[in-house]
Amino acid sequence: MSETQLLTISGMLVAALFGVLAAIVGWIGSRVIEKLDSVVEMLHQVAEELHSRINKLDTRVSVIETKCGVQHDILLHSRSVAK
Repeated sequence: MSETQLLTISGMLVAALFGVLAAIVGWIGSRVIEKLDSVVEMLHQVAEELHSRINKLDTRVSVIETKCGVQHDILLHSRSVAK
């Protein structure tokens, strides 16, 4: 084999290996993107759940504050009437 033939074969081999490498990197990239999409979806679900729990707690605290405020107003009113 002459140098020209070896150079041609080595060039073709490098091109083929580069193509294989590009295919592997693309496949790995698509898998990573797929996993990231599933993680983002799970985070959205967690965020929605946290928002609903925080809203429920806020409602409970508002109810408790209202009840306490009404009770204190009644006590203050009864004290002022008794004087």
